[in-house]
Amino acid sequence: MGYFYIDESIHERAGFILGSYVYSQRDLTPYVFQKLTTVGLTAGKDEFKSSAKMSADPTQRSLRENLKDLLGNVKLGLVVVPTSERSSLGSEALKGLSKILHANALTAGPHQVYFDEGITFQDRLGLVDQLGLTNMCEIHVDRDSRLVGGLQMADLAAHTMSTMLLETLGIISKTVKAGPNSGYDPDLDIDLGFQMWATLRYHFFTMDKIDLDADPIEGFTLDTGSYAVHVAESCPEELRKAVQERFGRCYMGCIH
Repeated sequence: MGYFYIDESIHERAGFILGSYVYSQRDLTPYVFQKLTTVGLTAGKDEFKSSAKMSADPTQRSLRENLKDLLGNVKLGLVVVPTSERSSLGSEALKGLSKILHANALTAGPHQVYFDEGITFQDRLGLVDQLGLTNMCEIHVDRDSRLVGGLQMADLAAHTMSTMLLETLGIISKTVKAGPNSGYDPDLDIDLGFQMWATLRYHFFTMDKIDLDADPIEGFTLDTGSYAVHVAESCPEELRKAVQERFGRCYMGCIH
């Protein structure tokens, strides 16, 4: 049994909504609550919000860095739908959940699945039955992220992956300093999307194994799209291509 937490990040100007799956074999809520307490916030009352203006809120900024530490203990997936299909996000997320469970040999449940409040479905119960999720999952919808701390991790993941996709689409372009312990000159300017990818790349669902005897690039490039990514059929081709380019395959070799 494991725990899935699902939240979304909406980007009207880019025309997409990205929902994140955060998976852990343990309930993440106690660990998130501990991180809240560490920065002086009250668990169950306060929460991490990716929409907060980080430059003006040092507490949220510190909490974000603390939650990033937890990313090393989870697996990640994503679902993408057009903003015009917002009402179908929950249904598409269920389809993506089914894909993740089957592709990653996680069908022996029941898993606890938490959807953030506001995520809507089209015939949820019928789709759960159609996808065969009934015996694999206990699904909890419309949950308050202040009370289900794992959803705050999903918020962070959704925001991070959305930023990566926005960069791939050419909608944003931002550089940051490499910083200490990066393997690069701390003052080197690097693309924000690259920095985020370097943080997340080991944590996407994938069943592939690195081939040490293959080409040094291809052998270390794993298929993540088949195990971690679901794109709604209603997404325009440009968006589908961008998702595949950004998340379909992932290089696991040295980047320094």
